Parts: sequence; structure tokens; C-alpha cells
Amino acid sequence: MVTSPSAPTLSSSVSGTGNPLVASYSLTAPDQSQVKIQFGLTTDYGLETWLVPAPSGGGTVTILVAGMLQSSTYHMRAVVQLANSITIFDVDQTFQTGAIPADIPMPKFQVTASDTPPCAGVELVNLNPNNPVVTDLQGDIIWYYFNATDQAHKCHPMPLKPLTNGNMLVSCTNRYDGAKTPYCVLREVDLASKTVSGPNGPRELLMEDLNQRLENIKTPFGRTVQVNYYSHDVLPLSNGHVILLCQEFVNVNVGGTEILVWGDALVDLDDSYNPVWVWSAFDVLDINRHPFEWSPGAYDWTHCNAVQYTPDGNLLLSVRNQSWVLKLDYANGSGSGKILWTLGFEGDFAWNNLDTATWFFAQHDPFILETSDNSITQLALVDNGNYRAGTYPTPYSRGLILNIDETKMTAEISWQYPVSPNFFSFWGGNVNRLLNQNIEICMSDPIPCGSQQKSAPSFAVEVTVDQQEIWRMNTTPSNVYRSNRIPSLYPGVQW
Repeated sequence: MVTSPSAPTLSSSVSGTGNPLVASYSLTAPDQSQVKIQFGLTTDYGLETWLVPAPSGGGTVTILVAGMLQSSTYHMRAVVQLANSITIFDVDQTFQTGAIPADIPMPKFQVTASDTPPCAGVELVNLNPNNPVVTDLQGDIIWYYFNATDQAHKCHPMPLKPLTNGNMLVSCTNRYDGAKTPYCVLREVDLASKTVSGPNGPRELLMEDLNQRLENIKTPFGRTVQVNYYSHDVLPLSNGHVILLCQEFVNVNVGGTEILVWGDALVDLDDSYNPVWVWSAFDVLDINRHPFEWSPGAYDWTHCNAVQYTPDGNLLLSVRNQSWVLKLDYANGSGSGKILWTLGFEGDFAWNNLDTATWFFAQHDPFILETSDNSITQLALVDNGNYRAGTYPTPYSRGLILNIDETKMTAEISWQYPVSPNFFSFWGGNVNRLLNQNIEICMSDPIPCGSQQKSAPSFAVEVTVDQQEIWRMNTTPSNVYRSNRIPSLYPGVQW
């Protein structure tokens, strides 16, 4: 590759955005070229964005530069890769980041680490409540999401997820923020938290607009769904569709008495956010099975908290208050909605002759780790342990990795952490395997069981397969819903 140390013909500028940690870098790029931005605290730079193609015929390329510390001076320059394989560099530019506004609530992070380096990347922290942030591995905030309308409605993302186009997808709800009036919105935003525009206008969907569109579509069982809140997860699919998890409140006759039951629904939205397939727990689950959180005024029947796409085109749904993970017949949008299997206590899988109390209970965020052909072979989740069946005097929580066999319908524990029964986290959390093969576990509301019974800070911890802790980040005062190590803020870029 041929390089040129300078490019005086490049016309560029750097300006601020609505987010004080994000810069906007614009330059005129030649036809068929690609542009990325290098940036850092010195002219050694060290970090970079992804490559963005110039418009047809050449023209202005604008890249949002994110991943910077607050109140710091950064150096940055554009790198232009021409069609003839020559690379040219813009002159060095400087940008002064601002301070995070004092009226935006931010948690504090405390990191402890061993001499062994943790897995590279940054930490995406979804909070409950409050806005999601991204930190470096020293616990310093380098990016955050903020929307003034959300804050006015006491609404926060639950969760925020990176998209392959470089934007972020947020499913905002005020279900758990003490607001008197429901407010929910699905929104695609750029790195400056600005709502993205598409051919049909802003890429957002308010709950009241979704409910109008849902009047014209029925579940495979003939019901019409009306959403009361957006709920605990959103799943972007590779075809541009989005699976939105929602809560649905329905009056149901139970034992001769009509009560208002809190259930869940899934809505498949096309790339214009129009519903094209709808599923409801009220169609397929037994209303008389309610092992957890079933009491007058709060008949929280399902409390689903995660949805995943399976390799055979179906959906995996975590139903916390049933202590089940369901595989649903989605069939890439043409499925019957029926339950293909249930994984968990009193479900369809044999538990390899283990004590039934060692099943997971009231779980969070089942995540597919390994597959073979079109079958799931390994699954990670947080076993919160609420209402654990058996004779244990207190509940306990752990991160679990399960080996499962969808043909033989068997499941067994492959790995767990911590192994002590003297640890409990009432809700939240997630487990994942990192690129270095270590395991990251987030616990949202931990209580070290003992004489004081006081809540400890939420934490994310990176451990080796043999249980050696090499990195931990404690969070106060907010609770962490999920914490995920991601390569960087840009698709395909590893920091």
C-alpha cells in the first residue's frame, strides 16, 4: 500500500455535537474512497472509527467520533483510502470534550484487576433506571445515551443495543421509574443520541402508534394484542426486522374470579416498524401455573426478560416468573407461535439425574453460546434462584453455562460461578463468553447472605474457566441491568 504523509487538498472540519463526549468530523472525500478517523490523547492516536465510503462521485463524509473521556483534549485525523490503494492523511485536528452535564444522573465505577490483562474492548452498561453508558476497562465513562424527552417521562432504555450500521437501538420504558403515565418508544439513534431519519421519517415508534397498527393484525391464535408497556428486551434481526418484547395486561378468569394479569407479547416489526407477526403468552401458557410473584394487585404471570434468535429460524424466550426458557415456532415470521419446548424445572428436558433444586429459577438473559447445525448445544444465563424448588433454607444465585441436547432432550450444568450458596442477586444480570475464552458475569442486585443482609454494588466480573477473577467493575448507586464487553463503539473495529 502506498501512503502519503499529508494531503493539503483535503477540506475538513471538526465540531461538537449534542453529546459533549462526541465530535463530528467532516471532510470532502474523492469518489470510490473510504474514510476513517484516528483519535487519541496524543498524536500517536491509538483508537480509530470504522471505514465509511464516500458518496458516489465523491463528496462530504461525516463521521461521529466517540469513545473519549470527558473534559479532555483529543487529537484526531482522517485517513482516506483511495481506490488506487494510496492512503492519505488529513492534518492533525484537536477537539476538547466537555463535561457530562450535572443534571444527567451518572453512576460511579470502581475497577479492580489482576496482573492478567482482561479481554480487550469496552464495557456497555445498561442501567435500571438511568441512561446506559460505555466505559473503558478502567471504569471511566467514554460514551452515554441521553434524550431529553425520555428523561421528562422518567423513561430509560431497557436495553440499548449496537446495530451493524453503526447506530444504536433503544427500547425505552418508564415501567419501573415511578411515572404515573406510561411512556414507551423504540428508537434508532446515532452516536450523538440523535434519532436517525429514514425514508419514512424518524426511526422511532411510540407505543400508542404501535397499538394503532396492532389493531389490524392478529396472533396465529386469532387474538388482538394491545401493549401496555415495552418491556425488557429488543432483538434486531439480520433482515432489518426487530423483535420487540412488550407487556400486555389482560383480564382473565382464574378460579371463577376475573383478575388483571400481567403477561408478555412479542411483536415482529419490519424495517418500517410495522408489525407483521405477533405472539402472546396468553395463547400458549397455562394461566393456572404461576410459581412466582402472583399476588393481589400484582399478578405478574410471565415477566419475560430476553429474546434470542435460534439457528433454525425460531425464537428463544426467557420467562422469568415461570422459571422457563421457551423455544417458540417463529419460522422466520411465518410460524404458528406454538411452544416447541420448555427448558427448566417441570419442563420438557431431563435434568441429567441431578437434584431438581439445581435447575435455574427466575432466570435472566439466556444467551446462545454454541450451536451445531441448526441446534443449540450450549446456553448461558443468570440463575437468580428466586423461589428455588427444594429444601435450601435461602435462595442463591450464580452464572450458569448449560449443555443441552435438543434431540435427546437432556440438559446439564457445564460451568457455574460463584459456586458458593451464600450469594444471592434478586434480579437482573447476564453471562457471556469473551473473545479470550474467559467468562463475564453481571449481577444486578447482589446480597452477600450473612448477618447484615445489605445489598452490595452491582458488578461485572471477568473470570477464567477455572474460576480465577481477573477483572471486576462495581457500580454505585445505580443497578446494572446488563453489562457486556463489546469490541468498540464501531462495527468490526477492535479497541
